[in-house]
Amino acid sequence: MSTSANGSDGIDVVVFDTTLRDGEQTPGVSFAVPDKVKVAKKLEEMGVPVIEAGFPINSEEEAEAVRQIAEAVEGSTICALARVVDADVQAALDCGVDMVHVFVPTSEVQIKHALHATPQKVVERTQSAIKRVKDAGVACMFSPMDATRTDPEFLVEICQIAEEAGADWINLPDTVGVGTPRSVQEMVERVRRHVQTPISIHCHNDFGLAVANTLAAVEAGARMVQVAMNGIGERAGNASLEQTVMALHCLYGKRTGLKTEKLYELSRLIERLTGIPTPPYQPVIGANAFSHESGIHAAGVLEKPSTFEPGVMTPEMVGHRRRIVIGKHAGTHAVQQALEEAGLHPTDEELREIVRRVKSLGGKGKRVTYADLFAIAESVMARVPKGQRALELEQIVVTTGNKTVPTASVVARVGSETRTAAQLGVGPVDAALKAVRAILGEHPRVEIVEFHLDAISGGSDAVATVLVTVEDETGRRTSAQAAHEDIVIASVEALVAAVNQLMRLRSAQAQGQPQQRPKLEQEVA
Repeated sequence: MSTSANGSDGIDVVVFDTTLRDGEQTPGVSFAVPDKVKVAKKLEEMGVPVIEAGFPINSEEEAEAVRQIAEAVEGSTICALARVVDADVQAALDCGVDMVHVFVPTSEVQIKHALHATPQKVVERTQSAIKRVKDAGVACMFSPMDATRTDPEFLVEICQIAEEAGADWINLPDTVGVGTPRSVQEMVERVRRHVQTPISIHCHNDFGLAVANTLAAVEAGARMVQVAMNGIGERAGNASLEQTVMALHCLYGKRTGLKTEKLYELSRLIERLTGIPTPPYQPVIGANAFSHESGIHAAGVLEKPSTFEPGVMTPEMVGHRRRIVIGKHAGTHAVQQALEEAGLHPTDEELREIVRRVKSLGGKGKRVTYADLFAIAESVMARVPKGQRALELEQIVVTTGNKTVPTASVVARVGSETRTAAQLGVGPVDAALKAVRAILGEHPRVEIVEFHLDAISGGSDAVATVLVTVEDETGRRTSAQAAHEDIVIASVEALVAAVNQLMRLRSAQAQGQPQQRPKLEQEVA
């Protein structure tokens, strides 16, 4: 048994990982043997002192997995589970493990209806099983199953018997998750008053208290915590490894010896092997654990992370990363930083317009991706400055239907004059573009020579990017693009931007100024 498993090597609390045993009892989860070995090796790399590899008597495949893990892992104590039954104990010993974890029901309801035995039989089987393990020269852990519903006097008695038989650890399971922090604390303290053997705690999450109960047990003197990665396990799962360990490190100042920077990587591996997605709001390892959208929060975190994060726990500590999310609640500072990191440097006016569009998009229930943000920014930044626009769109109204000819009405300023035009089209986009061209009249006469549409993010509410190339009667061409969740608006804005680029180009040439290539024309080529 590794020295870490019995609490030395500068470790305050020993981590006992049961992902491969109790975690695999998650409904619908079954690890292939090679995957079990892979997980065990990852746990070893992370520095987990004790790995419960499986329940060998369950099947030959299970026994083979435990055997392979025992052979492959050298830096952690490998444990196998067994009932207080000779065949179970022997199956575990045959796998070459360092520790055997024997368990027996001790609550009245389980002794009567699950074990179909008597308290005296429980005592006899406990003594026999522990002796068999110890005679084999292997460490032994004993669990009085359903400890939180076991008569307190009998719980103390069976723990004393286990200690006298030679158990190295006594594990107290909250098997059906009915403990509370106070009751678990009292249970651990009561057992500790009567036995010297170190105490382990195993909590289930039926009421969402598994981690809280585990920490309460540590406060009461438990020296080992039994946990599973991502909190997987029977019914509502076990106390999660990542939450328990990070709470011990950051809130209690306890040493576990784990390389916590490997937590996120292991979490993703378990997620992939089990097929159980991790909720984004899951503490420590969820996608949103270090994500910020609110303008006030994002601005504070960008200046000093501890303003709106725990401070004692950083994303780097668990192998995660901080994300500033752009959406309905985004602030100017966060949007600006995201754009600058992508090499986009909008003016103050452009930035305000980008933020307005982002908030508008998010306010419609759309998840704003970075692709959306960049498309919006490039669209806004491609526009001619406000004071230099020949055409300024003020309003657009489109009507369409299965028995109605698509119609678009557009109000825009051309120079100092407000103009209105309405046009029919084969579709709403065609009608809208015809209406814009009608507003321009014959001077200049503008033709659309290229129209390209891309939906740059998935879903029916995707942001559409439209690129339009226009040509006047002299053959001058300019191109511009726009992005919007409404394809009609994106199309009209791209056309207006291209027209303004064209008008600016015509004006510059008329005044004898050097021709400036429009910003987006190179993208067309």
